[in-house]
Amino acid sequence: MEYNEDFIKGLLFEKIAGTISEGDDFIAEKAIQTDPDARKFWEELKTKMKRPCAESFLSGIDETKAWANIEPGLSEIPVRSFYERNRRYISAAAMLLIGLPLIWYFFARQELIHQEKNTVHQQVYLKTDNGKIIELNADRTINMDGATVHTKQKELSYAPTETGNKDWATLHVPPTKDYKITLPDGTAVWMNSTSSLRFPYSFDKKTREVYLTGEAYFDVAHNPNLEFIVHTDFADIKVHGTSFNVNAYDLKTFATSLVTGSVSAVKGSETVKLKPNQQVSNSNDKLIIKTFDPQEVLSWRNGTYYFHNQSLAEIAQVLSRWYDVKINWKSPAVSEQNFTGEIDKKLPLGVVLSNLELSSGIKTKLESGILTFR
Repeated sequence: MEYNEDFIKGLLFEKIAGTISEGDDFIAEKAIQTDPDARKFWEELKTKMKRPCAESFLSGIDETKAWANIEPGLSEIPVRSFYERNRRYISAAAMLLIGLPLIWYFFARQELIHQEKNTVHQQVYLKTDNGKIIELNADRTINMDGATVHTKQKELSYAPTETGNKDWATLHVPPTKDYKITLPDGTAVWMNSTSSLRFPYSFDKKTREVYLTGEAYFDVAHNPNLEFIVHTDFADIKVHGTSFNVNAYDLKTFATSLVTGSVSAVKGSETVKLKPNQQVSNSNDKLIIKTFDPQEVLSWRNGTYYFHNQSLAEIAQVLSRWYDVKINWKSPAVSEQNFTGEIDKKLPLGVVLSNLELSSGIKTKLESGILTFR
């Protein structure tokens, strides 16, 4: 796919500054791999940032003074809020002195950025630790350094090479998508939208460990000699051959729900063990156990989200992941209202919002990928 040159250079600036989003990083990495001009530009950026003066320059930036010098010439461009988030990197870009005007990156018309991003159809992709990116959008067999990967419709499986390579890779599932991966031990993992799973090409002889962000359902292959551990930002889940759901999008919604078998949740020195139909979640930085409704917790696997007496703030986060929109609140009080119902992922967002408005009286507005509740 071809991209606007200025758009890609802007993403590479964000990448070198460390402010790039996961989705944009995918686009940037793809451009580096396939476009010689983008690759050359990226190498130039890296070379310039390695210069001895770079770090001292960044640490000595007078951001307010720098902006005072730039702002008068930009009085007609509505960029203040963008600058407040990125003022440090505006100065960093100035330091690079690569002979390109700063305006195209930091203050170019937002319509161009929006148009270019809309041309990128977000795909499920695999990213190796050495930076290689593989789009998983077709039936194919891929020979990698440490594994042979097989992909088909919404599913990936792989087998490690005979050398037993210990490298790792990360499977990224973007908004609106869901995906299944089968690990080499036979463990199946169903991943929800906006989730990622980091895994090794081959498990060692002591443990089976993976790292999850987002939400996934695990059906772990039984092996009493190899413990299976799911690491999240909030707790580690130790498994002994079982099926369970992990919601690890954020601390507030973190929960592990056991369907069959046995798991233990470990947070620091605290360990709790679950029985089937029990769920462990976080409360005031403590692990608590309660029962759960499987239909409600596991419904996402069938493209349905059931909610019972949940706040609109929680419901909106599901809309954000399933329909790839950003959420905006005109009033915090609106986000605190509770609702019971369901969302069918197969329905267009407009239909879902119309149903919500009719049943609740809440007003919504969708514009340029931003969903506003009022």
